Amino acid sequence: MNNSKRQPLRLYGAPSITTRRSITWNGGQPFEDSDVLVLSSRSTSDPSSKDSTQLYLDLRLSKPLVPDSTITWGFAGVRVTLSSTPLRFRWGHHIDSRGRDSGPPDEGTMTSCDGEEVETGIGLNPKTGEQEQYEERWADQPVTPATPFAFLTSSREPHESAGFIAILGEHALALRQEQDPDDTIFQAVRIRILNSSSSGRDVVFKQNADILHPLLEAALSAIEQWNGSPWQCGQEIALQDDCWIVWDAGIAGGSV
Repeated sequence: MNNSKRQPLRLYGAPSITTRRSITWNGGQPFEDSDVLVLSSRSTSDPSSKDSTQLYLDLRLSKPLVPDSTITWGFAGVRVTLSSTPLRFRWGHHIDSRGRDSGPPDEGTMTSCDGEEVETGIGLNPKTGEQEQYEERWADQPVTPATPFAFLTSSREPHESAGFIAILGEHALALRQEQDPDDTIFQAVRIRILNSSSSGRDVVFKQNADILHPLLEAALSAIEQWNGSPWQCGQEIALQDDCWIVWDAGIAGGSV
């Protein structure tokens, strides 16, 4: 394994697991037609500070969630804080199941209401094909303390990465899409971690994942060998003979 490193990046806050409760288009009735899971790393500064960044993976699967669900949307990249008042983010879609760099930037304004995070903005309504106002309601899910987490990219610069891996709490996600603009194949794997052994992993969903699934399993197995010494930010690691870069890693709720 290649253990070469660069100067570790100082990160702030805590990684998060977020699920969507509902979406509303143009002030209509709220509904939820997808099982939406977002795994986010720690941030390069206070998340509410302008220009703070974090890595994220967002996978949305048709309901009910079963092995043959379909991807309603999947994307990953870096989230940037555009302003703190109001709190506004831009999500870079470095890979995107609907096509990279398609449409206007993905930007939203965040407020809190009744214990949920409310995101408002303008986006593409897939049912009408039109840009419309939307409101999404999000809720953070608990992360089991003292469990390992890791966020990996296939290139040192996330915007050049074809692959992203996130392991946090009981969830593991891997998303991949080659950078060739003619390559529209989107690869995805979602695993539920039941316990630390390889037999304690449930593949919730996978698509075009003949290569990606073994990579995610290799990452999970490698984390089990940390023995209290997590990977460092910027470290290069080998997974199935592929080189991956650690964006963030550590122990949830503990020193990193």
